[in-house]
Amino acid sequence: MPRNGFPPGTFVLIVTRLMFYLGVQAAYFIGIVGVLTYELKASTMALAAAVGIFNLCIIVANACSGTLLDVKGPRVHTAATVVIVVASCLAYQLVDVSVASVLAMSAAFGFSCGMGYPYLTAYPAYLTHRSGELQQVNALLSVASNAAVAVGPAIGGVIASVFPAQRVFVFSAVLGAVAIIPTAILLKRIDAVGVRRLHGLEGEVVERADTAGQGDADETAGSVLTLEKGTFGDSVRIVMKSSVLSLLFWGGVLAYAGYGAFDPLESLYYRDVLHVGIAWMGWLSSAAGVGSFVGAMLSLRVPSSWVNVRTLLLLIALQGAACLLYVGTPFVACALAGQILLGCAFGMITPLQNTLVQMRAPKHLLGRVNSVMSAGFNGAGAIPLLAAPVLADMFGVQTVLVGASAFVLIVPIVCVAAFVHHFEILFIVKNFSLAKHLALG
Repeated sequence: MPRNGFPPGTFVLIVTRLMFYLGVQAAYFIGIVGVLTYELKASTMALAAAVGIFNLCIIVANACSGTLLDVKGPRVHTAATVVIVVASCLAYQLVDVSVASVLAMSAAFGFSCGMGYPYLTAYPAYLTHRSGELQQVNALLSVASNAAVAVGPAIGGVIASVFPAQRVFVFSAVLGAVAIIPTAILLKRIDAVGVRRLHGLEGEVVERADTAGQGDADETAGSVLTLEKGTFGDSVRIVMKSSVLSLLFWGGVLAYAGYGAFDPLESLYYRDVLHVGIAWMGWLSSAAGVGSFVGAMLSLRVPSSWVNVRTLLLLIALQGAACLLYVGTPFVACALAGQILLGCAFGMITPLQNTLVQMRAPKHLLGRVNSVMSAGFNGAGAIPLLAAPVLADMFGVQTVLVGASAFVLIVPIVCVAAFVHHFEILFIVKNFSLAKHLALG
């Protein structure tokens, strides 16, 4: 067992993730959404387009990065990520601010964000295969990520208070360049035998652990899955054939569909309902980051018996309830409290979800399985983008946000009920079959 219970390379992976994600949090909300809302006075359709393009490019980049990581390994993936992050941020400084240039940056920055996603979702499996260590590594990664959510927007707010908001991306470029140092150390820490284990296993046999907490309806106890190939299509089939992975996928898709209304309308809620300036976009986002940091720290103490799908879905429901507090009033104090609670739930959700996927997915397909998950979540978040501006014109920004929050609250509760009902039926069928067998015997 490694010292302190963490596998070698854990802390350089955390620093790597922190540096990339800190740049994202400092730049995106203020440098893209804030510029459109406050500097360009763009329409809700332009805001929806920017968010939609951003999410679409994340999906494309996740597919590319997952495949690149699985096929070419961490070195090629890391080199590509650093180059794309730095180049996109610096290129934005060479153009005049306009709706077209902001939309172009939304695409480029979305792609660079997607390229860095595997540091959170896949790289822990390069360091260890033990479930307890995975849970701890993912929890610490979530702590670092949510520290970035707390600090990044505040830094972006300070930069935007002194310089044009476009300059927040210079900060991201600098962090991306400096991240070369921890990534170089990380790559040295990744054991060559472990890499061969992840990438060279034709016909790999993957044991199916009971991570749902109640068994797996479509996979009998002790069953194994033999894979002859590692294509992206195989990853989709893995997700859909596993009741745990598919429930993670569809529950997340439906919940994220509710969040899709937030992205194009949230800045309008700040401006028109809360009546606060652009810097408050940073402060309120930082409040969510503080809550996320607390939630991630709490996730370090989650008992192993709670590492299951039901816990995850209930946390998503809690997040929906926090959203209602966040957008349900015209008061900044309530929005601040809602953001903290929202962040706390999110801080516990991310490591739990990543641990469940890493425990269920075949290791040599992990990058692509996570790409499937991310494609579903980001795609679902893009679904309401066209409807949200229209509904906001009809019913008001705040009404739409409250409705979206209620959707996020209700969907996981329904999924939990369906999940329990599903396994109750399975239990009855299995016991009936056993009783029948004993009677005949």
